[in-house]
Amino acid sequence: MNAIAQSIGGEAITTKLAMKMEDSLHAFAVRAACFIGELDMPYSEEFDGHDFGATHVIAYVGEEPAGTVRVRWFQSFAMAERLAVIQRYRGHNIGQMLLERCRKLAEGRGCNMLYVQALPGDVKYWEKQGWRRLVSEEASSGAKRIVAMIKAVDPSKPLPDVEAPESIVLRPEPQLDSTGLPRGSASN
Repeated sequence: MNAIAQSIGGEAITTKLAMKMEDSLHAFAVRAACFIGELDMPYSEEFDGHDFGATHVIAYVGEEPAGTVRVRWFQSFAMAERLAVIQRYRGHNIGQMLLERCRKLAEGRGCNMLYVQALPGDVKYWEKQGWRRLVSEEASSGAKRIVAMIKAVDPSKPLPDVEAPESIVLRPEPQLDSTGLPRGSASN
């Protein structure tokens, strides 16, 4: 694995947790630039209602926000999502630095696994970082938009070979109505 750069052009690369609204806005700005600006993703897909119940890690080059990742917490695993690095900072392993910070956070919370839903074109990046497909490549072929991948939080304790049914692993989050209830549910 490549060494992680500690500076770019003499500016230190650091990571920190979003603890204030300003920090969250830095994370959101990076995501908007990468996902909405570069990938033409709809705003409603990028900002899905989970942001204020998640942990955000931001990478900085000097004082400039350069990358971010959102982490959601479940009983025994952490889900890293929305990994984004501003284009001019790519190639300096900032994504790897953000994912390592996620791993350390997950370890501190007692999680045994990290989980991501990767785009098919990004699978090689994740595999290079030590992640593996949750469902075999043969089972995940076809017109799917995401690939479920996992990584052990503690590399000395490898994960067992597990496969989960697609309907459980890749189920979409429910769409919520204006009251916060899942669309189509009975309201009281």
